[in-house]
Amino acid sequence: MGLWESSLAYPNLGQHPYTDLLTFAFRSPYHYDRERPLLIDAENPSQSFNARQFETLVRTLIAGLKAHDVQQGDCVLVHLGNSIIYPALFYSIIGAGGVFMGTNARSQPQELDHLLQLAEPKLIITSRDALPTVLKVSADRGMLPRQVCLLDEFAGDHIGQLLLSGPLAYAAASAPYLANRGDEAYLSFTHLLAYGEDHWLTFHDAGIAKSTPAAMFPTSGTGGLPKAAILSHHAIISQHLSIQYEVPYEVTRLMSLPMFHLFGALWTHLFPIRYGQSLFVLSRFELTQFVAAVYQYRISETYMVPAMIHAFNRSTIPVAGYLASLRYVGVAGAPIDGASMQQFRQLLHGDAQASQLWGMTEVGVVFQNRYGEPGDAGSIGRQLSGYEGRLVGQDGEIVAEENKPGELYVRGAGLLMGYKGRTDAKDAHGWFRTGDVAYVRDGVYYIHGRTKELIKVRGWQVAPAELEAVLLRHPGIEDAAVIGVTSQDGSTELPRAFIVRAKNAAGHRLTAEEAYSFTRPQLVSYKALDGGILFVEEIPRTASGKIQRFRLAQMNTYREIVSSLLTRLQGASLQSVGIMHKGRITV
Repeated sequence: MGLWESSLAYPNLGQHPYTDLLTFAFRSPYHYDRERPLLIDAENPSQSFNARQFETLVRTLIAGLKAHDVQQGDCVLVHLGNSIIYPALFYSIIGAGGVFMGTNARSQPQELDHLLQLAEPKLIITSRDALPTVLKVSADRGMLPRQVCLLDEFAGDHIGQLLLSGPLAYAAASAPYLANRGDEAYLSFTHLLAYGEDHWLTFHDAGIAKSTPAAMFPTSGTGGLPKAAILSHHAIISQHLSIQYEVPYEVTRLMSLPMFHLFGALWTHLFPIRYGQSLFVLSRFELTQFVAAVYQYRISETYMVPAMIHAFNRSTIPVAGYLASLRYVGVAGAPIDGASMQQFRQLLHGDAQASQLWGMTEVGVVFQNRYGEPGDAGSIGRQLSGYEGRLVGQDGEIVAEENKPGELYVRGAGLLMGYKGRTDAKDAHGWFRTGDVAYVRDGVYYIHGRTKELIKVRGWQVAPAELEAVLLRHPGIEDAAVIGVTSQDGSTELPRAFIVRAKNAAGHRLTAEEAYSFTRPQLVSYKALDGGILFVEEIPRTASGKIQRFRLAQMNTYREIVSSLLTRLQGASLQSVGIMHKGRITV
């Protein structure tokens, strides 16, 4: 395939892609034992669903959502952490004709308010911990309490009763206890289980499949407020077909990535139901628990963000022997250097592979190093079927030669329909401008940086990810981020590092001078951290691990204001008297 030729054919369709999402998943041509557990709680494996139980739950929830006035095109916001119930909510919302949107249950009130403004949900499903915040913020947005549904700690018991007695019998038994409590009371999850079963929205038409929204996923918000990327039924199916391929091992997955994020959703929802591949679910990533789950359940495949890779690389726990079952680890969500990937590979079995892939909320996964094609540890792999890609130089011309960076543009069936309330998602020819700068060598792609994040030092372009990778090699550095700041004379930008000290002896001893000296021999002169080094308690990141550089810039601006005041009032600089803690200055 030529450098800029498209690869739009799907090699493994198995079924016409112009259909609704639920028919594609549940009416699969792949045969497997539908009584075998498919979705399993890794923390409590007695809690699980097989394919038959899962479909019953989905059809029951469809009936419950419709009974609570969820109509075609209405958004239902799922404000929850990971669980085996989460995929059932995803399918039932879409099956009822609604539009799924997941959000981080740990969102702060102002973040949730923005997401509610984006989503305009008919209903919010949330947890007990988040309930007070959801009720307050949704009320401020004019929503009624009955538009909030609590999925509490008893939901699993109610689902067990439903599956044991059947939807109709459960509905009959529940009716006396579910009298209408009026607008002033929020719903319980049992309200969604008490209306029998119903069919999902079905169609087999190209135009409908491409134009019917199925889900909205919040973008990362690394440069500002998140946007809501709208994906059609056809886009989600197309994204799936691009990442599905045959492997020579039995697939048993472990998922700790957040299911509200597209990276987690891609491997959570379709693979178990369509192919019968078991999925073990963790509510969050914690290294020892993750390793124990891999070992106990003989996990063969999992997906991670770079922060998880760095946690493994820094760990003093001898984990290698417990990871022997793994055969493929896909890594994405944020930049990571080849050296860190190579270090992690050494923890795995000789037949295993840890490789990068690249995607975005707006487009799905476009590049991947697949199993059997390990490639360069620093690369994002080859372009997948179903997509076209091109690199565009600063002059606006297409980059046609290898090893020359250009901004990556993507086009294909997996792209978003658009952003909610905006018209600037794609150009007139269907191309999506990713903001990532990449180059290609021998058909394999490498990410150089992001256009908005590149630091321009005396005419040279410096990628923050490269500097961060060097800093993270220091044993006293737990986390790091780099942004550009203007030099004192205003003539150029300079790299400034924000560093989280490791909780060990090396971290306690670490000074700014030591961190600067550590990086200096490993970088050319214009990449030196001449913008300064600040120690912070944490690096602001999204749920997928991306650095929120706009927050660092805000912290930096605040620091400069305070530093200026201190200089005038005390004749001292902030650099000499304090360090930053969670966006505040301690002196």
